[in-house]
Amino acid sequence: MIFNRFTRGPRRCVEAAVEEARMLGHDSIGDEDLLLGILRADEGTAAEALSSLGVTLGAARNESEGMSSEALSSIGISLEEVRREAGDAFDISIPEDRRIPFSPRAKKALEQALREAVRLRHNYIGTEHVLLGILGNEDGTAVRMLARLGVSPEALEDLLFEAVHRPEGEDD
Repeated sequence: MIFNRFTRGPRRCVEAAVEEARMLGHDSIGDEDLLLGILRADEGTAAEALSSLGVTLGAARNESEGMSSEALSSIGISLEEVRREAGDAFDISIPEDRRIPFSPRAKKALEQALREAVRLRHNYIGTEHVLLGILGNEDGTAVRMLARLGVSPEALEDLLFEAVHRPEGEDD
């Protein structure tokens, strides 16, 4: 299985993605949750690259919620109105005992992470590969979130490739 080649960082990112999806009430773990997981775990090359471009977990979460609100609004549902009317009873989080599956986009991103590792001739999958896998889907929610945060996939890819090609032991 693909997770066997994951280093500790990406494993933590996937665990954090599950927690983010659960907290945000997502019925599946999407590519946006993988992005949030990278930011929440806050370790590895991917988190460093995102941070250097000013992407924070709070800002990314706000974009995720904003995009969900806009999607609901497009079909005539006001998330704010639902929250206001429901009051304290409004809890979108998914119970701990419920399994949340990976969406097709998230599966594709993780498969692409393996391809990126192979292409770069790495015998492991790191956070940088997961982020490259996410960026591989131009129409993905995570890429659109990043664009709304002012981050171009190309700039992020450049940072990631620069980091993976930096000689061992060389620090910024």
